[in-house]
Amino acid sequence: MLPSLLLTATLAAGQPPAYTPPGVVIPAAQPPAALPKDVPPAAPPTNGNGSGNDGPPGNPDTVERIKDDKEEKPPERTKYFLERSLAETRLGKLFEDRGIVVYGWTQMSYTPSTASGTNLPMTLNDRANEFLMNQNYLVAEKTIDTSKKEFQLGWAMNWILPGSDARYTIIRGLWDDQLRKNNGGPELYPIDPYQFYVQAFLPNLGPNGSKVIVGRFATHMSYEVIQAVDVPFVSRSYGFQYNPFTHTGVWATTQLNDDWTVGNGLATGNDTFIDPANRLTYLGRLQWAPKEGKSQVIFNTSVTDPTYDASQAFPFYNDYNLQVIHKFTDKLTYVLDATYSHISDAPLPNGTTGFADWYGAVNYLIYSHTDTVASTLRAEVFNDTTGFRTGFEGLYTEITYGIAWKPCPGLLIRPSVRYDYNGYSRPFEGDHHLWTAVMEAVVRW
Repeated sequence: MLPSLLLTATLAAGQPPAYTPPGVVIPAAQPPAALPKDVPPAAPPTNGNGSGNDGPPGNPDTVERIKDDKEEKPPERTKYFLERSLAETRLGKLFEDRGIVVYGWTQMSYTPSTASGTNLPMTLNDRANEFLMNQNYLVAEKTIDTSKKEFQLGWAMNWILPGSDARYTIIRGLWDDQLRKNNGGPELYPIDPYQFYVQAFLPNLGPNGSKVIVGRFATHMSYEVIQAVDVPFVSRSYGFQYNPFTHTGVWATTQLNDDWTVGNGLATGNDTFIDPANRLTYLGRLQWAPKEGKSQVIFNTSVTDPTYDASQAFPFYNDYNLQVIHKFTDKLTYVLDATYSHISDAPLPNGTTGFADWYGAVNYLIYSHTDTVASTLRAEVFNDTTGFRTGFEGLYTEITYGIAWKPCPGLLIRPSVRYDYNGYSRPFEGDHHLWTAVMEAVVRW
């Protein structure tokens, strides 16, 4: 098995601080602790909108990724506490008349670890032996139905409100002062408007019409997403963590025929809003997904002038991503997610300036045991050739296994274990190895 990519690192007390790539904010290391203190998203996740639409049997909390960009009417969504509570109210009826839905979830986790203070360069659940409220995620949206060949307008707003994950998702130029408090370190629970955009379906643009969104939107550059209900683990692959989270600009997807879909867009960069650190960036996608097939192949790209901006201390880089998804059976799915990224004139950990690249591949085996239990195995390799992204050069290997259990509607319980290794450097508090285990719960409301 093979795998993906990542960013990086501060060492715990007693160790020298790790290199932090300019333009990247890393949470301060923690001092050593005195004492260690639905059906799950087993199917391939959605394309990042956090919709939580029900999928096939055994995977009711996600939409099959294999139908990601197809012009098909989405399955009926499960309504949770907030929508059900609003349903009979005047506000709820107003929302229903206008096609507006409001829902969300709370994700929390505890990560026992062989590290004493920090799990970096593993992010999101980076606090060793500590409880985190990763996401209070609120979604308000007016969706559009691309199966209707008529002009439609919609919009979406997604908030991490608040959550510890927002320390990594906040972008340059939008409330990023939250990352410079507490004596230079970030707030533990900041707020991030993760997505906000208007969208339209234009029936006459392309052979079968096009969906166009304008605003800040989740990247298309990774199989994994930030939304807790659409991934199998609280921890993410290195490839997801150290490449774009979101873009600000315009993005259009067009279904050419039953097999092929293309995406094109322009953005201000990777993880930038309206800021002096902006650079015109092209976003692209080519997707082959036969309507009656069990496989799909997706090539994604984010391309700009990949030269480090020294005046703004911000990394502009090119990113190329290949995804292969195959459903062996209704219960077993395999995914390959491979990414290559590079930058020029970058300040490197060894004190020089030059070319840097990082690349890797992630493999997933996803199995639905029953309608309420699924398991996922993720195996990854990621090479940070100069240490520019993680602060430590060399080949990272990580393997994660977890079970997702839905004991009742609206509740996901997801225990998992993970092993990380870098034989060339010592990124994990001065060690080559890191063992972590996670007990995670997601409550949908």
